[in-house]
Amino acid sequence: MNPYTLTLFRLRVFLSIWILGFQIGNSQIPNNFTFTPVFETNNTNTFDKPVSMDEIPGKPGFFLVSESNSGNLWLLSPIGTTYSKTLFAHFEVNKKDADLGLAGILFHPDFIHNRKYYVKQGDPNSAVRTLRLDEHIAAPDFLKDSETPARTLLRVKQPDEFVDHNGGGMVFGLDGFLYLGIGDGGWDQMTLDKYGNGQSLETLLGKIVRINVDKNDPGLEYSIPQDNPFYNNTNTKMRKEIFAYGVRNPFRMTRDKLTGEIYLSDIGLDKFEKIYNLRKGANYGWKLQEYTFCFTPGTCDNITVDKPIAYLGYGPVKCFIGGHVYRGDPTSPFYGVYLFGDFTTKRILGFKKDIAGPVAVTDLASAPMEMTGFTVDSQNNFYLVGYFGTIYQLINPDLKPGPFTGLITRRRHLISPSPHSVFCGLNGKRLSSPALGSLSVKFEK
Repeated sequence: MNPYTLTLFRLRVFLSIWILGFQIGNSQIPNNFTFTPVFETNNTNTFDKPVSMDEIPGKPGFFLVSESNSGNLWLLSPIGTTYSKTLFAHFEVNKKDADLGLAGILFHPDFIHNRKYYVKQGDPNSAVRTLRLDEHIAAPDFLKDSETPARTLLRVKQPDEFVDHNGGGMVFGLDGFLYLGIGDGGWDQMTLDKYGNGQSLETLLGKIVRINVDKNDPGLEYSIPQDNPFYNNTNTKMRKEIFAYGVRNPFRMTRDKLTGEIYLSDIGLDKFEKIYNLRKGANYGWKLQEYTFCFTPGTCDNITVDKPIAYLGYGPVKCFIGGHVYRGDPTSPFYGVYLFGDFTTKRILGFKKDIAGPVAVTDLASAPMEMTGFTVDSQNNFYLVGYFGTIYQLINPDLKPGPFTGLITRRRHLISPSPHSVFCGLNGKRLSSPALGSLSVKFEK
């Protein structure tokens, strides 16, 4: 076979696999989406670099929108068929370091009674780049912050020479503990994770942290659950808050309302974009390995890396933005589908986890704007948070609204859209999206 014929043969095989991958998914998941701008009245409800939107527990239809650069947390209140926009709270942020701005909020599982919510942001008062997790208290009517001084739970120093990879999602598990994603602290193109933070158990960088915010251990503003995987390790330098490790930039975490499983999206370097189910003690490989690819041959022989439940080969898709599992109408073909997107191409993607084996990621639609997050309200309406100021509702005849009617869990938790580092290395600039046809679709084996 001459080189030209061989190249053509390989191209035909590649295209067959690519088309088959999306046909498998499209036969199961409807793709006739439209995107309706919401919360807009004469452009007064557009936002400056929004990063998350959360429905307030106990106040159906009332939402909080976080703006990264300004540090503003806006309240959207329904008035008839429109919404008013008022300031819920303002947080001082480091405006010179956008990746350490306001990342978003998370409501306490018992917010209706204790009014507590959590804010992840950069510390503007620190002499070194520092990630901070604070506990705040809302006013009794839930419609503004109480202005009670914040309680800082956690500070994590970042490498001063880098300005990215600050993670990371937040979610409460069924166990009532707070799970926090923290990125590896940044990189340069020569050394990747320069300090090896992802694999070091002596730092919280490159980790998923699990803490109890309702109790304090001596010297801490939280307690460490005794069943954390490294809690009983005798190495005094090891951080016992660690629940899983080896992540690069864990953008988003969300919990499946039915199963309780936590879905984690992690931004890859240049090999794979990945979605994981969070597992106790898991090593996701970074910086030694990105799924099946070992960056330095021989260094990955003695590690066991957890596989993603879905992934795409890196190319025009470069920045997975994690979403949510649809748990509305059980008869809908979307039931159990994890809907998410890619910032770079503005694509809406989806898959349904299959415990038996391979999962195909389905290309569903093209969004009108680069997204920084997805939100699900108490009626299972899906929203897309557009980075350049607009929030859209995802409309599909089969994406039916309605309250969750699944199992009642031991503790009641609102699944809040988790915060994240927003820039994907783009410094807030738009990209021209390459044709999606060059995507390399991968299947788990």
